[in-house]
Amino acid sequence: MAKKGAASRRKKKTLDSVLPSHSTRAEEVGQEGINSRNVASTRQSKQARKSSTKRNVVETESWVDRYLDELVEAFNLDMLGLSPEESRYIVVRLVDILRGESSSLNKESIKRRFNRYIQQMNQLIAQHILELREELTVNQLEFVVNNIGEAILGYAPRLYKEVMRLGRADLLDVLRNVWRTYWVQRKYHLLPVTCPRCGFDSLMPDLVCIVCGAVVDEKELKQFVEFEKLLEDFVKQYSEEDVQKTLVYGYLYLNSLGLKPPTHERDKLDLEILLTSKEKDLLKTLLEKKRGE
Repeated sequence: MAKKGAASRRKKKTLDSVLPSHSTRAEEVGQEGINSRNVASTRQSKQARKSSTKRNVVETESWVDRYLDELVEAFNLDMLGLSPEESRYIVVRLVDILRGESSSLNKESIKRRFNRYIQQMNQLIAQHILELREELTVNQLEFVVNNIGEAILGYAPRLYKEVMRLGRADLLDVLRNVWRTYWVQRKYHLLPVTCPRCGFDSLMPDLVCIVCGAVVDEKELKQFVEFEKLLEDFVKQYSEEDVQKTLVYGYLYLNSLGLKPPTHERDKLDLEILLTSKEKDLLKTLLEKKRGE
């Protein structure tokens, strides 16, 4: 009996799913009225949230004003030579993030959260400094360079100019390493070719550097990358057929990994490099040498 009852219930459930009952249809009809009320309710809810957000910001600012000096010190902003207005602007933004959805503010909780997420907070401070100031002091530049994180992808040109303006070429290696790290993590799996002018891996296929803005000609680039040595590696790495086709085409591709034949698929970061008569002769000589080995 139990099995029969279960089978009956399963059958009824299946039928109910295919043929809605009168009560279900009534619910559907009634739902139209409910939906209309929901629309009005949603509008009221959005307006309430917007109003709540405004109150939240105001509350943050007024709370920050009471503890500003203490928070500036806790966030280490007193070491950066910022104006009172700049410090307050940054503190308000950080507190607004650190408080999250909390309806109340507690000074010690904010400090603890800052220290817990200090790396992310310092990245935000670095970005705010760049947004607030047209020029940086040496101290500010050092802080920004060491804390900019993945935002380097957007701020590299600005930071390169600041480094050169302040004569702090010693900071370039730090910037270049940060650039490489986040380019591969966030931008693209392959690094661009290194720019002969600024040393960043930032030379685009049109031979324009996206960091220092230099327009590089092929002669300068070939000299920088030691092109003839790359041709030697190219002949060793690829087949005779690939080398012969390269001679026929009269050009090849250059990227951060080296050279590759024009018959291979071109990556979006590959630079097309024309071969001079001298370089073609060198390829022929290297090919003959390879045959004799």
